[in-house]
Amino acid sequence: MGERLGILGGTFDPVHCGHLLLARHVLEALHLDRVLFVPAAEPPHKTEVLTAPGHRWRMVRAAVEGHDRLEASDLELRRPGISYTVDTLRGLRGERPDDELFLIIGADNVPELDGWHDPEGILELAAVIAGSRVEAGSLPGGAFADRVERVDTPVFDISSTEIRRRVRAGLPVRCLVPEAVEGYIADHGLYGTP
Repeated sequence: MGERLGILGGTFDPVHCGHLLLARHVLEALHLDRVLFVPAAEPPHKTEVLTAPGHRWRMVRAAVEGHDRLEASDLELRRPGISYTVDTLRGLRGERPDDELFLIIGADNVPELDGWHDPEGILELAAVIAGSRVEAGSLPGGAFADRVERVDTPVFDISSTEIRRRVRAGLPVRCLVPEAVEGYIADHGLYGTP
């Protein structure tokens, strides 16, 4: 019998506490066996220069260290080319044919899903789960909104962009990123560390 496996992909530049809290809430709400954090090697929708994949991978590993049932996966980093979600899901399905896959996204991504590479393929391979507290009347739309399951989670208004800005400005990021990630950013001079 396979596992109930959550997949949380992203640039993770850097991974932050909002990612961890989203994963934990969905894991508990849906009784998942574990959640994989999958950093993208070459995200299809990002145009800005990214931190090197090796740094982002090590930050993700540091972030999930010691968190029961949260794990880092280098699946996309091992695959050349653009990191399409559907290819990641196909790879996982090939490796783990008995597992039930749950793709975890933020509710803000629901309207964008129809612009992703092969959204029908994504929905055939995995249940798509949007985690966010959604107030009545503010449900995000989009062509696939009715095929996305929503899990009520607290609102985590933390962004990697804001964290990078704070680091560049010499402002603290404690409580926004795990302590190990904060240390890694400082030790490696990432994001224009002063």
